[in-house]
Amino acid sequence: MSRKPDAQDLINEIAWMHYIGGLSQADIAERRGISRMKVHRLVQAAHDKGIVRFFVDRVSPSCIKLENELMKRYGLSSCTVAPDSGLPETMEGAMPVVAAAGAAFLHGRLEPTEPAVFGIGSGRTMAEVVRHLPTLRRSKAEFVSATGDFAALSSANPFEVINILIERTGGSGYALTAPLVVDTEEDRNLFLRQRSIRSALAKLGTASMIMGGIGHIGDGSFLHSFALLDDGEMAELAQCGATADLLGNLLDEAGRPIDTAISRRMIALDLQLMESREVVAVAAGTEKCRAVRSVLRSGFLNGLITTQALAEMVLAET
Repeated sequence: MSRKPDAQDLINEIAWMHYIGGLSQADIAERRGISRMKVHRLVQAAHDKGIVRFFVDRVSPSCIKLENELMKRYGLSSCTVAPDSGLPETMEGAMPVVAAAGAAFLHGRLEPTEPAVFGIGSGRTMAEVVRHLPTLRRSKAEFVSATGDFAALSSANPFEVINILIERTGGSGYALTAPLVVDTEEDRNLFLRQRSIRSALAKLGTASMIMGGIGHIGDGSFLHSFALLDDGEMAELAQCGATADLLGNLLDEAGRPIDTAISRRMIALDLQLMESREVVAVAAGTEKCRAVRSVLRSGFLNGLITTQALAEMVLAET
């Protein structure tokens, strides 16, 4: 008697039939006697589990030109500009293409089998990047949260981001068990004295590369969307000239770190460490144009992964 395939077997089979066998989802539904909706869910599950991966090796000349211009103007050592998807160039519309490009970059860094430590930021963009990463068994890879966490139960939380990386690679992970924004500067100092946090920060200090998103200050920002700062605190940041958040560090229009009562309450990536490591940022959505310019001007970035529309806007500055 033949064994009934379990859920994982079925996901593998449907993925193979669709992507290797070339069958449409309708063909698979008819052949297997299941609904098209179930086939669609199984195909999506293959993506979510990292069984299927898509990396586009060829990039349009217009994107390469933008990459070269960004690297030259801002002294970057690497740059990836993903072509526009045809969707609205908001963060939500641009996220699929930039997340796929970010996953391809991270996958390339994970290909060597030697031990390596990676600092990983949190937020919506990095959550999508790691979700696009295919399964790649790298038991010697270690991933460390580059900032504190936040209370909202979301895939953007650093614990979830690190957990997905552990699942995809079989590696190990470390989290900063403290909030990104605490109530007082004294609370921040207290957290930083905790043994578990000191241990995670020491591991972060050995990272060869740090990868994270770029946060903007304004409507729909990460800090406000996840209730890390209230309306009054966001207004205070705007008055102080803050335009960007890079791994928990607030920057002004010129890319200079801002020292405020709020910044002194944030458990962020150490600026000196950021200056001495390869830092790669991923940015989606034209609403982040001002923030991306600020981060590029800061000199902290070695690499940028973004979209064609956002790259064009950044380069159009006068």
